[in-house]
Amino acid sequence: MDFNTLAPLISGVAWTITYFGIVYRIFKDKTPGMPVAALCLNFAWEITYSVIYPPASSVALIIINVIWMIFDALIVVGTLLYGPKDYQQRFGINRSIFYFMFVIGIVASFGVMLLGPNFFGSMTIFHHNSFEVAKFIALIQNLVMSILFVSQFYSRKRFGNPIAGQSFMVATAKWIGTPLTVGLLQAVADPTGFMSVIVGLTLICDTWYMLVIYREIIAQGLSPFKRI
Repeated sequence: MDFNTLAPLISGVAWTITYFGIVYRIFKDKTPGMPVAALCLNFAWEITYSVIYPPASSVALIIINVIWMIFDALIVVGTLLYGPKDYQQRFGINRSIFYFMFVIGIVASFGVMLLGPNFFGSMTIFHHNSFEVAKFIALIQNLVMSILFVSQFYSRKRFGNPIAGQSFMVATAKWIGTPLTVGLLQAVADPTGFMSVIVGLTLICDTWYMLVIYREIIAQGLSPFKRI
């Protein structure tokens, strides 16, 4: 099995571990584990590319996407339960504004996912394949997500516990899940160098996030390897 075949499988397992860890920490710590904007994009991506535009070439990818969709649904539930308190503390956003923001985020994210294949699909680089567009969108939103996770850490550090809803396992699995697997494939395959910039920035942010989570857990007298 070559890296082209292995990378998506490793990525699928790594992101499944990431989602499991986030779900576990959300309900244990009663704190959202994923920034709202990242969650909206993720949830919309998984529903769109599991149900509406599934990858025709791979049953394994469909199964992985469905598993991710189920985990993301649990993250949505936890975020709706515990998000208002967290966002009130960090940003002064009341419950009504939080839910309004979440609805707008979901609608906008579905707009991006549903219309993206039509917008990008005519470009020859995507071979008129909606799932090739999906992979491109996923890498862009992964960079956004990686930036948001770092931002979430520092905003929580000012007002409370920055590792609430998080763990070193989550950070490490996320680090493996994109820039070191499917992201690397896309960067190597892109002759323009554009995807190398996107994937490289994602790797920097994910490494940064992994290191600050590790150091914070150690500073709190906990073990990064025992805290799921």
